[in-house]
Amino acid sequence: MNLKLGLVGVGVLGLVGCASTGGRVEPGFAGLAGPDAPSVVVGEARVLDAKVNPLVPVRATAEDGSVTLRFGRPRHAGAVARLEPSTMELLSVDAPSPGSEALLQGQSVTRVVLDGGRFIKCWKRGDAERGYRAFAQAYEPDGTPIGSPTVISPPDVDVVGVPQVVTTDGHRVLAAFAAAADNSFQLLAVTLEDARDPGTPPLTARR
Repeated sequence: MNLKLGLVGVGVLGLVGCASTGGRVEPGFAGLAGPDAPSVVVGEARVLDAKVNPLVPVRATAEDGSVTLRFGRPRHAGAVARLEPSTMELLSVDAPSPGSEALLQGQSVTRVVLDGGRFIKCWKRGDAERGYRAFAQAYEPDGTPIGSPTVISPPDVDVVGVPQVVTTDGHRVLAAFAAAADNSFQLLAVTLEDARDPGTPPLTARR
């Protein structure tokens, strides 16, 4: 998939729509078991910004019960967005403070630790010809994989950079990543949960 950086234009931050997520677990998964069962329950992917700068890595942190995303905009501008983690409601948007623009170098996988020691890893996989998709998988505290990797990006986007993951409650995870879609580069976010975590109601029950 040959996408050119010339697609990038000036964007305005906003919740402009939703996209279906390729790795969503079908209803009834909670009763399944086995090494090939997906280990992560995936919510709806939401577009947070319709036009971002894909050369600036997305960064995600948990701050005061909310999720803070730092990302780039076209023409070398930057933005800091704060979200309510369970609903992905946009709480505020600000310009980045001086000195907060350090890039993430050499990352191929990101991970977040959950209550009880389990953790979720995220990465992207693919190639330039067919495009890239974002994946997630849950692991036991000792690093043993639980189930199989799950696609968390919508099927109609080409993921740029490694998804960033963060949790504010030790159960539900928010993953954020940039992706090429609809002739632009977008910032997307999606909620993830360990499918075997009893601490929160399964996302499948709310669909």
